[in-house]
This record gives sequence, structure tokens and C-alpha cells, in this order.
Amino acid sequence: MELKTAIVTGASSGIGYAISKMLSEEGYKVYGIGRIFKGDVSFFEERISMDVRDTDVLLKKLSSFKKVDVLVNAAGTAYYGLTEFMTPEQISEMCRVDLEAPLIITSAILPKIKDTKGYIINIASVTSTRINTHGACYGALKAGLRSFGRSLFEEARKHGVKVVTVCPDLTRGTGLYRNADFEPSDDEGCFLVPEDTAECVRSVLHMRDGAAVTEIEVRPQLNRVEKKQKG
Repeated sequence: MELKTAIVTGASSGIGYAISKMLSEEGYKVYGIGRIFKGDVSFFEERISMDVRDTDVLLKKLSSFKKVDVLVNAAGTAYYGLTEFMTPEQISEMCRVDLEAPLIITSAILPKIKDTKGYIINIASVTSTRINTHGACYGALKAGLRSFGRSLFEEARKHGVKVVTVCPDLTRGTGLYRNADFEPSDDEGCFLVPEDTAECVRSVLHMRDGAAVTEIEVRPQLNRVEKKQKG
């Protein structure tokens, strides 16, 4: 039997990496799109090292896929701070990685997902439903991704396409806070790990055909962040 095909962006680390590994365990051929792949990469069918903002190269690669069963848009970047101190370069990077790229990739792959009655899974954030001081731009973009997923499901559901928006909270083991002056607390119960989100996606894939989960919010039991230590 031919293995199913999955494309995952942001696959080189964090949540995208954890989802890629889970999909491989589930029997998918996983094509991972990311920047720098490290560690165990044996489970990938192919690693595609690139920047998702390189649209022409991205579309050329996507056009080579004949069949796609699962698309996971997990690539993300974030800058934090008061809006007046955000640089044009930071805003542009977030807009292109967090929202533009998922829209472009989904548009290119959707006909193939319709053919397989497959899944489009967008990794958004709990910020998509909240007020985000010191993260207004990032939250707005994730809200846009969540809105896109809601509308796309209504467009594509008659074709059997499942569209799922997953909204994780504070997660350790990702690079999302590299530009922040805070991080999730080390205390047990105050953070998620990438595998938590991957397990949510696994559960969606095992839903009875005909039942569609469209949104999932996954949060740590407790809610504490810590200031990063300087030096």
C-alpha cells in the first residue's frame, strides 16, 4: 500500500519537528521544510532546507508533489515589545512567515488536498484569541491565520477537506522566544513541550471520518513566565 504524504513547514525544530516525527510514526512520508536541520533526521522522506519567504523557489518545489494527504503550516517567528519599537524589518518578517507563507502554501497545495480528502493543519497560537500587549503584531497575524482556517473549512468542507487550527500556549523547546526578554517558567505544569501539540494533531488524524475538529487550544495547567537572566 502506498504511504500517505505529509508536508510540514517549520520542520527543522520545535513544534514542526515534533509533528513531523509523529507523522512518520503514523506511517506518512514526511517532507520537511525548514532552515537548518539538526539531530535525528532519519524519519524524514526528504528535508527541504529553505526560507519560506523565498516564494518562487517554494512554489517550484510544491508543484513537484503529485499527491498530498496532510499539510502542516508550522513555521513561525516572533518579536516582542511595544509596537512603537517594532522595526519595519521585524514586522515584515513576521507578516511573511506567520501569515503570508501559510496562505501561499495552502493555495498551492489545496487542489491536491481536495483529491485526497486530506488535512490542512495550521499552527496558530493562543494569542489569536487574546489581547496581546508587547505582542500586538504577532497576535494579529495569528488571529489572521485562525480566521483563514475558519473560512477555508467552510469553503472546502464539501470536498472532504479537514481544516484544523491548533492554538498552543507557552511552549519550551522552540525558538519562538529567542527575541523575547521572557520565557516559560521552569516549574512543572507551567509550560508545554512540542510533543503536546503533536499529540493533539495525532488525535485529529484518528477522528472518525465524517467528524471534523476545526480548532484546538492546548495550554499548560499553570500560567507563569520568567524574565530571562542577562549575561
